[in-house]
Amino acid sequence: MSASTCSRMTYELFSLRERPQYLTAVAEWIHRQWWAGTATPIEDVELWLNGHLGNGGFPTTLVLIADGELAGSVSLHETEAEDRPSYRPYLGALFVKQAYRGRGFGVALVRVVEAHARKLGHSAIYLNAADPVTHFYEALGWQVIERGYGRKKLNILQRNCRLDV
Repeated sequence: MSASTCSRMTYELFSLRERPQYLTAVAEWIHRQWWAGTATPIEDVELWLNGHLGNGGFPTTLVLIADGELAGSVSLHETEAEDRPSYRPYLGALFVKQAYRGRGFGVALVRVVEAHARKLGHSAIYLNAADPVTHFYEALGWQVIERGYGRKKLNILQRNCRLDV
């Protein structure tokens, strides 16, 4: 997909479709971060990610490889708010391994999803975030459009893709 430098570290971004060998590792991250302690088995996350391997570019999961190692991932998918039909598509499951945090990789992953959504013709994209991480997205130009959403009381944020022409 693309190669860049972040904090003097070379990294590349790929579609999971291009690098399916990382599917299990990404599924483990997602499960551990957001689904551990629930009735959702890791196999459900793997099945969800398998749906991101198609040729159409949507839904998709993007992986970041830093100095040859899997360092992070992010997804662009249909929704995380079924009861809000106009809030589509969604950026979800942004994850950067602890050893790679603070180097700008999270920003790079968000930006590549924004660009991908724009390329697909979406005028806006959405995400859910807890209060402690909402400021990260706001600093990148995302706006809170709803607070206290759902049982976890998350914030729904929106990014207008048309602003980044």
